[in-house]
Amino acid sequence: MKRIFMFAVTLCVALPLFAAQPETLSPETQPVAVESEDDAEWKFWWEGGIDLASNYMWRGYDQSYTGNMFDPSFQPSVTLGYGKFYINLWGNASLLSDYKEFDMFLGFDHENLSVTIYDVFCGVGPDFGSQSFFDKEAHNLTLTIDYTFFERLRLHWATTFLHASDWHYNEDGSRARRAFSSYFEVAYTQPFGDILDMEIVAGAAPWTGPFWMAGPRKMVDGAYTLDFDNQPQGFNVTNLSVTLSREFEVGSVSLPLQLGYTFNPTTKRHYALLKAGFAF
Repeated sequence: MKRIFMFAVTLCVALPLFAAQPETLSPETQPVAVESEDDAEWKFWWEGGIDLASNYMWRGYDQSYTGNMFDPSFQPSVTLGYGKFYINLWGNASLLSDYKEFDMFLGFDHENLSVTIYDVFCGVGPDFGSQSFFDKEAHNLTLTIDYTFFERLRLHWATTFLHASDWHYNEDGSRARRAFSSYFEVAYTQPFGDILDMEIVAGAAPWTGPFWMAGPRKMVDGAYTLDFDNQPQGFNVTNLSVTLSREFEVGSVSLPLQLGYTFNPTTKRHYALLKAGFAF
């Protein structure tokens, strides 16, 4: 009887100990090492896509410089990145004005800060094809800085450091000093649930910008064009716009859609903008 009692006590003590032993996992069920955040950030990545826009709008100006509301443009792009750094190649081909552009961006994104240096090679019609890509007079070099507060309020600043026409001139026509044409804007984005986002933008030139600013349109050879001979001086608001946007997901492809309105107080021109595309 004493042996039976001792066996029962031993069994009661041993069972919980066996139950507490960790389970031996097969190789298939072994936990996988989680990749650190630093390792995940420093990887190669890429994106691509193309947009079709009813007009190529930039800083409140249509880039055909005719003042027309409608000038359809194809805009392909591809981005190659490593971690927070990336290279972006972007193009534009306008259908009615025959305006063409090729941009190259070197960018850096970190949390709310974005910094880019970009080069623009552009022209209209034969002027685009006849220019040598390696002619420095055919390029401009611009630095931009963006910072976003509260995930909604974005501040943007851009200054051009190299462009053939970015000069102030003396009365005899000689170059006096570089103009460092600049542009800044304040943008606020208001999401409406999962339906759409609304962005409100106010943009201006802080000082005279001969590189990119133009006066109200004028008649040249029977057609209207913006006036670069009488450029606005000093501080000028050029871009007041409202844009509604939504992005649809179809598998691994996104389909962005934008509908916007822009008023340029400097040229007193109004524009409606419709843009659609796909990205992957």
